[in-house]
Amino acid sequence: MSLKLNLAAGESLLIGRARVTNGGDKRCILIVAGEERILRESLLMLEKDATTPARRICFVVQGIYLSDKSEELFPLYHETVRELVEVYPSLTMAVTDVSQAILAGRYYDALNQAHALVEMEARILEGVQREA
Repeated sequence: MSLKLNLAAGESLLIGRARVTNGGDKRCILIVAGEERILRESLLMLEKDATTPARRICFVVQGIYLSDKSEELFPLYHETVRELVEVYPSLTMAVTDVSQAILAGRYYDALNQAHALVEMEARILEGVQREA
């Protein structure tokens, strides 16, 4: 199966362990065939940006998605989930959805759900800042 990707000028993505960047000044279309994991730059979470419980979960899930040995990251994932649920009990159901996707081996879906979790956490933090 092939995946058609439309990249803006200067946009990057990861294909496996390789970073691919559109070096031109116009959009380009890439067609990727094979089983490599692909991650757009807009979904990429850097370790330095994993500064909150939900962001740390997102970073770990990203590692699970990109890793050839995903199972080795499961203990770290569970530890990070416990931290999130302690801080934000209201996010328990959302993180359960991420966990179910991981258990089913749907790591890309889990990563998208983890990004949604980051957005939920941001809304909680905005509410706390407004109250203060």
